[in-house]
Amino acid sequence: NYAISQWTLPTPQPNQQRPRAHLTHDGNQRIMTSLVASSELCVSFNRLLGVILRLMGDKSASLRKLSVKAILQVVNIDPALMTQPTVRKEVSRCFHDESISVREAAVSLVGDYIMQSPNLAAAFHAPILERVVDKGISVRKRAVRIFRDVLLSNPTYEGRVTACHAMMQRAADRKEDDGVRDLIHETFHTLWFNSKAFDMGSIGSPVKSGQLGTKAELYCREVSAQMVEVVRVSGSNEVLSTLVKGLLFGFAEGDKDKKNVERKKRQEDSHRQCKLLVKALIELLLSFEDTRDHKEDDGKQLVAILATLGVFAQTFPELVVPHVDTLVPYLKGDNGVKRYEAAVVSQVSSMISGASSHFSSGELNRLTSGELPNDLVNICYKFPSEAVTSAVEALAKLANHPDAASDSIQEKKLLKLATQFYSYLLKTKDVTNDFSSMKKSVRDNVRRALAALGSICRFYECKGTADDHTLDSSAFVIETDVAKLQLANLSNAAFALFLQYLSKEDESTKCLALRAMNGVFISRPRVLLVAEQMGIITNVIEEETPPSVQIESLRCWRDILISEEKRIDSGAAKAKMEAQKNVTLSKRIGGDQDGDSTISGSVLTKHSERLYALTLSKDEKVRHMIIDLIGHLLRQGLINPMETVPHLLAVQGDVKCPSTRALALKLLQTEGEKRPDMLRQRICAGIKQAYHFQRNVYSGSGSTNVTALIAKSDGPKEGWETIFDAVIKESAIRNKKAQRQGLLKGIISLFEKDPDVKSSNAEQLPMLAFASEILGNLPYTSLSDPLFIIYHSSCIAALDGQGVLTQFAELLGGDVCDPNSEEDDIEKLSKEGKFDATQLGLEAKGAEFGQLCVEAARILPLLKLKQFLRKAYNISEARVTSYVPSEKELIHEKGISISDCPPFSFTMISILDTDGSIIWTNAVKIYSSFRTMMRDAEADDVHIDPEPTKSPKRTAKRKRDQVEESPKVSPE
Repeated sequence: NYAISQWTLPTPQPNQQRPRAHLTHDGNQRIMTSLVASSELCVSFNRLLGVILRLMGDKSASLRKLSVKAILQVVNIDPALMTQPTVRKEVSRCFHDESISVREAAVSLVGDYIMQSPNLAAAFHAPILERVVDKGISVRKRAVRIFRDVLLSNPTYEGRVTACHAMMQRAADRKEDDGVRDLIHETFHTLWFNSKAFDMGSIGSPVKSGQLGTKAELYCREVSAQMVEVVRVSGSNEVLSTLVKGLLFGFAEGDKDKKNVERKKRQEDSHRQCKLLVKALIELLLSFEDTRDHKEDDGKQLVAILATLGVFAQTFPELVVPHVDTLVPYLKGDNGVKRYEAAVVSQVSSMISGASSHFSSGELNRLTSGELPNDLVNICYKFPSEAVTSAVEALAKLANHPDAASDSIQEKKLLKLATQFYSYLLKTKDVTNDFSSMKKSVRDNVRRALAALGSICRFYECKGTADDHTLDSSAFVIETDVAKLQLANLSNAAFALFLQYLSKEDESTKCLALRAMNGVFISRPRVLLVAEQMGIITNVIEEETPPSVQIESLRCWRDILISEEKRIDSGAAKAKMEAQKNVTLSKRIGGDQDGDSTISGSVLTKHSERLYALTLSKDEKVRHMIIDLIGHLLRQGLINPMETVPHLLAVQGDVKCPSTRALALKLLQTEGEKRPDMLRQRICAGIKQAYHFQRNVYSGSGSTNVTALIAKSDGPKEGWETIFDAVIKESAIRNKKAQRQGLLKGIISLFEKDPDVKSSNAEQLPMLAFASEILGNLPYTSLSDPLFIIYHSSCIAALDGQGVLTQFAELLGGDVCDPNSEEDDIEKLSKEGKFDATQLGLEAKGAEFGQLCVEAARILPLLKLKQFLRKAYNISEARVTSYVPSEKELIHEKGISISDCPPFSFTMISILDTDGSIIWTNAVKIYSSFRTMMRDAEADDVHIDPEPTKSPKRTAKRKRDQVEESPKVSPE
């Protein structure tokens, strides 16, 4: 009252003027503080905060979310609240909450807090970085927005490298949501290609223009440094290259008219921006050379700078031309980074190769008359095969330059290089049949010669020549007179020489020869037909071929497909066709440039059965390589998806090689987007394929157990999932009851007896146990799914199970009318461990008893599955007996989750040995378990439901039905 009275002015006396005195700002603030401090809300704030914190751990997800949002409202007014340990502990827990909405609210809370206190962003960096890969789309979006705001407000943020790397990985993921991907692209476009930041101030006074130019250059330096750091952390520039090309030219925009104008405008603007970035990267390179300490770690930074520069050299090669003189000295190979010298010269050679087509005639003559050709040749003698390939490509591109003379220096250097390596291979081809026994220097020289000669055949293009359609093996003969060797006839002679080395006994030489031959295949696709006629293709992928040779052959096929695709897309095929003099006008009009691109695909299609067989290879590297090749074949439409999908489903059983399994899953996801019905229909066949995959591939590896489960980790929670969980999610059936039931019915049908077969096959029993594990551990979200399985399992048990019990009674002389009323003698003796088939007189009935046990073992997994599902999903007996498959899904039965219990597993023991004789111990166990579980199932089925309460709506409807069904009154 006292504080409020300070605002009350005294009542003025008559004829007295109202006083004009007012409280100062400080006085008003003191009074307000006093009032708030003494208010009931302020006094009870700690108690109310405790209530909200407790609600953040409530069982209801909606209450948890609202509690986090309540804390957010308080933090927006008083950020100091986040400094309290109890608050931060609860918020941290919510980051791993099982509800997506709660996690999103927690991330939003931290994001708002960070933007109010940017200095604290590093403290929450790791938790937010984890949410970039969260399962919830909204959570990922919120995490990306937080990093975007942080990076825009603070470009030098210390966590920028890992944040950028994580976001680039998400954007590169094919299954990422379009909204998240677009948000990431927008973030990077704003950070790296902001047109306002690059505005050179063309309109305005010269002084302001210079100031803006300086500001843009400084901004470019920060951006270039950031890109280099990202490349250094990722270890490769592939992801950055894809992102930059997409940002500049559009992501999968194709030739859409509505995008053409926008794309062209962005390309024009980006060209100017990239020019500044390339200049900034060159300055960063020069600054690095001035300040480097010549430590071993300097090489990694140097490679990162050159790799980042290489990204822009791929996108706009002409931008590198003004800076060639800065790059050429690095080809000397004496850069003081011994460990990274090969990577340095390889990166620079690739940039020279890309920029060579933009060299003017004067620039070409200046560079080739200097040390550049000699440096490229020296690389071929000093560095590994990767650097040799890049150096040969650069030298060949310089020799093929339109302004280069026929007897240019670079062409002479290339011919001399080819002649020397050819001579060495010719001299050593008959020295030994197994180079693994030779000295290391000889092996290294052979490796270098094959790599260099293969690269020359690949990259050098003979002008105006083309292979005939009738090319045969007689054209490929080793040229023994090296003096007659020219670049025009080098390819044929080198191919014949490569064949000699392919026939050697040691695997490494075979692989090197294959890699060299691949250069000929890429430059001259028609040679593949000759290789097919000679049986080379069949030989390198047959079953007896060593795994290393199989891997190399598959890698060569992949490289051929990629190069052909790139050749067609880039327009190089059309340009090459137009340069050939023997191509008629009709062929040019008809687009005959695509003719050779189909050769590799047609040859591979011929060997498709063998390629599919390689998915069952016991070498995991072979399996990974063949799945990678199949992915390229599918994308290019060279193989039938209907034939391929079952093999990809089978690889889902490759639980020991997660990378191969993940690669096959990506291909299945792609096919699922195109043809979801096909994927759903093939899952049942995929279960059989996956089972046989594990039996065949893992046999003899020390662990022959077949499993349908793999470990998963969802934050702090660990659990199990089936190998087909992700496939079923991608088949778009989780929200469609009819399709879900069709899938489940297809799997359950595996347990039904084939009416065309007299008895079940014992060899199929382990596969049924495998299928039951999948049924028991699939991620069900509606109670109707486990109820559907229980219903059909009960049907199979009631029909087939009772028949098996009756046949047991007939065989053993039991009560046929009630064959399973109680434990029999066999069960009692088995329980006591005193069972003896001879004493019971069962030896003569062993074959019949064993076959009946096989029939019982076919049903036994379903009986155990019923028990597990009822317990795991807390399903009452009344709900089981009242369930009808045709009923509608109840709202309160949606969104269920399995209880915390061990996963369902079933181990099928062998009833018959390899000779077909019965194993009495195992057979009796199956017999006893089957009878016991059948009795339990019958007891569960005998259930009297209480009288259901009639709802008013149903009663009214029933009355209306009775009225409608009443006899009609005759009008008479």
